[in-house]
Amino acid sequence: MKEFVIEEIKRHCGKVRVLNKGWCHFVYHHMHYLYMPDDSNGMIRISIPHVVDSREYNKDMVDAAVNETNREVKFIKAMVLNNGSISLNYDHRISNGENVNEIVEHIIKTLYIASEYLVLKLKTK
Repeated sequence: MKEFVIEEIKRHCGKVRVLNKGWCHFVYHHMHYLYMPDDSNGMIRISIPHVVDSREYNKDMVDAAVNETNREVKFIKAMVLNNGSISLNYDHRISNGENVNEIVEHIIKTLYIASEYLVLKLKTK
């Protein structure tokens, strides 16, 4: 499945760079993404590891924006990392009969929408 996911990412985003552990880095609308293949090949896990630096904002604003993003953008998990980065993650377990092409496109676009939503919430609070 990993090869199908990478080919679909290439189709939507162009270049894909393979990193350690078989992870892949790619860019979509100027945002840096990571595809982290699952060893069991049953999970598609894609992340935007750094949307913004939370230390540039008030902690209460960050907490509110992260919580609201988690509530309002389905399937996304926003979190503040130890280094201060706010990351967005999307995990999807593949079921029989699912179209990997459609799922990968959906994940990439949903993460992008969530990043825009999060940034907007931080700038308007």
